[in-house]
Amino acid sequence: MKNENYVNLVNRSHLMYWDMLGKLRGIENHCSDGLRWLTGDVAYNYFTDTSDTDGVISRMRNNEIPKNLTFPAVEKPCQQTEAFMATGLFTSETVTGMAHKLDDVLLPKPDKRLNVFRVNEISQLKAAGAILNSAFEYKLFSFEHYIDMMKNDGQYFYLAEYDGLPVGACMSIHGDDFIGISWVGTLPGYRKLGIAGYLIQEAEYEGIKHGKTIGVLGAYPGAVGAYKRVGYREYCYTIILELRDSEE
Repeated sequence: MKNENYVNLVNRSHLMYWDMLGKLRGIENHCSDGLRWLTGDVAYNYFTDTSDTDGVISRMRNNEIPKNLTFPAVEKPCQQTEAFMATGLFTSETVTGMAHKLDDVLLPKPDKRLNVFRVNEISQLKAAGAILNSAFEYKLFSFEHYIDMMKNDGQYFYLAEYDGLPVGACMSIHGDDFIGISWVGTLPGYRKLGIAGYLIQEAEYEGIKHGKTIGVLGAYPGAVGAYKRVGYREYCYTIILELRDSEE
């Protein structure tokens, strides 16, 4: 598969995730003027394709749109972001878009103390939700939201137990020919044991069962190396700009 095809899948997975989130929360999903954004209990620009720097900043300050911008990019720095960053009004962070074929890497047999499986019961979902909310140090969703997600066709959760204790979890959404993997989280004290890789592999196994051929995910800087170890490669970036508070 050519690189541009992987880039396309990463971007499609990104949009699929945010469209899911909008439907889940029952909030408005807007699309106009080169922007896609949510407003409601989540306010976030999740796609940006505009060079109207002054107009966008004015709309942000008037609270017409959320105060972030999310640019898909094949290279960094991204030419689109330069005009915004030149204003000195934004902070920046980068998420790496990664992908690989679902059948080309197999991890060694896991430690006997580790058990990784797809969530099928409410008690398992409660454990997975609690781990994700703890691992990311903020409350991602309420338990009711997790239940609604598990009811969605093609959306799955996975749980890792170590010595019988729930210690890691992740989520996947199936696209037409790929799976998007998100929220790979492990509790403190159980990190650097390779648990994240086995969670990802379990999500990939489910994808293969459903005829999917590519796995995609987004990685913050600290996770890129771990995902490379389970076969993922870097193909593109999502560059996120946040408008600084006026007091800064």
